Amino acid sequence: MNREFESPATTRPRRALVTDWEGVRLVEDKNVFVTTRDGSPICVDVFRPEGEGPHPTIVTMSPYGKDVYWLSRYPDHGFDVSPWAVWETPDPGWWVPRGYALVRVDSRGIGNSLGTLDPLSDKDTEDYYDVIEWAGTQSWSNGKIGLLGISFYAIVQWKVAALHPPHLAAIIPWEGANDLYREWSYQGGIYANGFVDFWWQLHFIDQPLVNGPVIDWREQFLNRPLADEWYQERSARLDQIDVPLLSAGNWGAFHLHLRGNVEGFNNVSSKVKRLVMMTGSHIDPFYTEWGKAEQLRFLDRWIKGEDNGSENDPPVRLAIRHGEAIEWRDEYEWPLARTQWRRLYLDAGELSLSWTAPHGAARASYEAPRGSVTLVAATTTEELEITGPVKLHLWILSSARDTDLFVSLRQIDEHGTELSGIGPRGGPVPMSVGWLRASHRELDERRSLEWRPWHTHAHAQPLVADEPTLVDIEIWPTCMVLAPGHQLRLEIRGNDEHMNPLSHNYPGGCPAGEVTILTGPGHDSYVLLPVIPHDDDRPGDGVRLASVPERVGTADGQRGRVHTVLSDGHWTVELEGYGEISRHPTMDEAIVAGRERARRSRTDHVVHHENGAVAEIHEASP
Repeated sequence: MNREFESPATTRPRRALVTDWEGVRLVEDKNVFVTTRDGSPICVDVFRPEGEGPHPTIVTMSPYGKDVYWLSRYPDHGFDVSPWAVWETPDPGWWVPRGYALVRVDSRGIGNSLGTLDPLSDKDTEDYYDVIEWAGTQSWSNGKIGLLGISFYAIVQWKVAALHPPHLAAIIPWEGANDLYREWSYQGGIYANGFVDFWWQLHFIDQPLVNGPVIDWREQFLNRPLADEWYQERSARLDQIDVPLLSAGNWGAFHLHLRGNVEGFNNVSSKVKRLVMMTGSHIDPFYTEWGKAEQLRFLDRWIKGEDNGSENDPPVRLAIRHGEAIEWRDEYEWPLARTQWRRLYLDAGELSLSWTAPHGAARASYEAPRGSVTLVAATTTEELEITGPVKLHLWILSSARDTDLFVSLRQIDEHGTELSGIGPRGGPVPMSVGWLRASHRELDERRSLEWRPWHTHAHAQPLVADEPTLVDIEIWPTCMVLAPGHQLRLEIRGNDEHMNPLSHNYPGGCPAGEVTILTGPGHDSYVLLPVIPHDDDRPGDGVRLASVPERVGTADGQRGRVHTVLSDGHWTVELEGYGEISRHPTMDEAIVAGRERARRSRTDHVVHHENGAVAEIHEASP
């Protein structure tokens, strides 16, 4: 069935005072048309507090549809969302009561914003700029605009901030890539068809909100296997960004965003910038109490004007992964200044990893694309922290003119069980991954760093059959603490089918053939690891939070239960599958908060004794 869209000539803004959601009152201006620089109207909704204001204002834009209610398209993650909630965006039901106005924008070509859908193009970014400037001049706005949102809502922030809209005051790209080629379409030079096809199908085919011509990214990507000016136009000019920045990344987001949050933090020109690296699924952290507290504190300072000391917060805050638990720790730079860059050498003969280079030459082979080689380090005798970017310096030879290399770092505990990271959907993933098509091995020496190679992807350099070739593979940043008795494993594969639907498996993408790993004298192959020395003066918060690889529903299929539990001296409310969502001064207050959260989530509430044992379980109401 074709959807009919209202035209600017017939659509009129409709003001509605909404009062029927848990006492939240807000003014909604629906379908307001903003005229852009080329005369094309862009359709927006405005949510704002009652009264004239002025109010600090958050503006979000995407091609996903401003009118698509969260639960109409996406699963319920167990969070309290208002009737105005849209996936990956700040919820008006939470932000408006805190004094904020929100402007939600349909990209050109979506919904009632007529035109050609061309995501992240210069025209698309200029539309965002024009709406920001419109919002900043409205009577209900205080003239300071902030940007906040996940994924695409974050990616567009990098782009528009580089254009310096005068009313833009701060940005929070929460899990947001900024290099369309390296982080989205061709990771390591390998077409990321799994995610690309999934994303395009979900947003532009299953939900037919498109109202005009479309620049189909799938066609563009396949016709553009090398990084060219088309990708450059749709990637951010990070050095042009100078507004206050809170870049929120996720250790498990190597399907798309992780690299962008780190590169963005390091390369913007902003004098005020903060990097927060977290764990959890793609969605959950943004809507947790601690996540919203981070966002609110930052925007309260930079667009609301409150003197809350946010500018004095440590510039880096990391979730340090201890297996299936995390510890928050403040830092002051990235990579960490005290990093000891250590080479962990590959020995193909022993299929091992060692801090000492092997004395003899060796080789190990597999058949691509189905085969693999796994190398294992000796068990640790003391705690070993690895936090930062990683590089694999690898000698190979191949019987074919090209090959795809998929690399994973895995952590194994003393019982032989893998300790996984948390992926975008909440399921288990390796602790980090990297990719490279061997013909894309050429490095940009100007932009490469010892610990982070930068590949040009400007042209293909075929392999010479059975000739030793050196490749440097960028493994995306990671964080893991190996306890005594743990092992680190390096897996080199010819495919990443195990990462479905995030796989790189486009038919005919790379020829089959035998791939051989070379190690030893003349062919030193190693992993360059960011080892963080023990430092008793900087122990972090000392608070470790339960965080299992995927949600653990109750027996009847409910979403994860809510727990009130004593954690390292603090009474907390925790959600299975994520960890702490709030902290309270007393047990009684934590029980009340946990009971309310469980009620709203329609799940069980588990109360624990101080020793951790279960005291009582309050089952969910039917």
